[in-house]
Amino acid sequence: MRPLLVVPALLFLGSCAVNPVTGKRELSFVSEAQEIQMGQQLLAQSQQQTGFYNDPALAQYISGIGMKMAQASERPQLPWEFHLLDDPVVNAYAAPGGFIFITRGILAYMNSEAELAGVLGHEIGHVTARHSASQMSKQQLMGAGFLIGAIAAPDLAQGIAGQAAMGFSQLLLLKYGRDDESQSDALGHKYSLAAGYDVREMSNTFITLQRVSAASGGGGPPAFLSSHPDPGDRAAATQRWADTVSSFANLTSGRDRFLDRLNGMVYGEDPRNGYMDNGRFIHPALRFQFAVPAGWQVVNQASRVVAVEPNGRGQLEFTQAPEATAQAAGTAFAGQQGLTVLSSGRTTVSGLPAFGVAFRATSGQQGQVIEGEAVFIEYNGSVWRMMGLVVPSAAQAIGGALGQSIRSFGPTAANQTFRRVRELRIVTPTGPTTATSLAAQSGGAITAQELALINSIETDQRIPAGRKIKTVRYR
Repeated sequence: MRPLLVVPALLFLGSCAVNPVTGKRELSFVSEAQEIQMGQQLLAQSQQQTGFYNDPALAQYISGIGMKMAQASERPQLPWEFHLLDDPVVNAYAAPGGFIFITRGILAYMNSEAELAGVLGHEIGHVTARHSASQMSKQQLMGAGFLIGAIAAPDLAQGIAGQAAMGFSQLLLLKYGRDDESQSDALGHKYSLAAGYDVREMSNTFITLQRVSAASGGGGPPAFLSSHPDPGDRAAATQRWADTVSSFANLTSGRDRFLDRLNGMVYGEDPRNGYMDNGRFIHPALRFQFAVPAGWQVVNQASRVVAVEPNGRGQLEFTQAPEATAQAAGTAFAGQQGLTVLSSGRTTVSGLPAFGVAFRATSGQQGQVIEGEAVFIEYNGSVWRMMGLVVPSAAQAIGGALGQSIRSFGPTAANQTFRRVRELRIVTPTGPTTATSLAAQSGGAITAQELALINSIETDQRIPAGRKIKTVRYR
């Protein structure tokens, strides 16, 4: 019977807050200051794990649209920030406190400023309506924990069994329900209309994302649809709201202005950040490569590469160490609290000076024992860390593969041919054309089907002369 005392205790510790959007009082365990703090945490994670796209003009353009809408929202006092992520994944998300993130991947599928405003307005709505704070308060009320168990040693805080591949903290990416999504769609419509955008174009985004999902061939929907569960027919709902607008005479689409801003933006995966090729991870700019065990999931983040065993029993992590020498890096690593060093010493990897540390550690909350090996390698004036982690029961099965991957690190071949970067080009055909025709002129950079998707047209649909259109070329 004692667990019945938990709810009154939590209710006592919590407080009621007025929802800025609805004006209703609701139970809240998260203050505005805490929202901002959590948003700042996700901002730091986003920069470290994904990175921001290096186009200040495009980033400023997006921020200007977002700030205009946010300042007209119910929570203009928040420290609003809008960031463009260097990520080919089709996604956008909001962090508590006013931090909005949009990927270059989703930009490639948009075709007007009004569509962009609709997505930004939707994410602003999640913040103004305090959806993340509400979700967290409900989970706390039910006694649910947020933080995943961390290894005692700080360097291993991402843990084992794929936690690194999950990317962001469970605390900050709670999924929204149907009601929250519908409310954010409605708020996005409201903010877009107030900013002078043609809200009829909001439905185009959902239609395009549904087409992208259908074209994936079972590969899963875009990340935006995965983290934003579809509340029925959202395209139809946004169209119904648009039908209530009395006049569109003074509303703008901003199509050509938006497309011009995309000219030259990287399309798809950027090979300069590294890529997988025949079981090897290759980095063209830094000129290194290493093997990854067959079948392991690879996550290429801005500051590290993580490969995870399919059953979550082990992982391989590659990152740069801050120390000047391999021995200094290995010594600093071995000195971490909570780490039991089994052996350590100098070695070589592919003829390069290195320092290895074999260790054992225990997860902070779950008591999970893991075994690992970290090898620090000096190459091209930097120190690189190759680290393998494995649960003891799987050490015999996958430990050998991990060791081979760690010791496979080395320079790329002198005659290595690297993949080329693809970029969006905005063209104005002098005569009628089609996606099929434009794809044939791309030099193999894009298929007609892809080109049709990013332009929200059909492959053989006639594109009139003088109408700006996206295509893709190799740099």
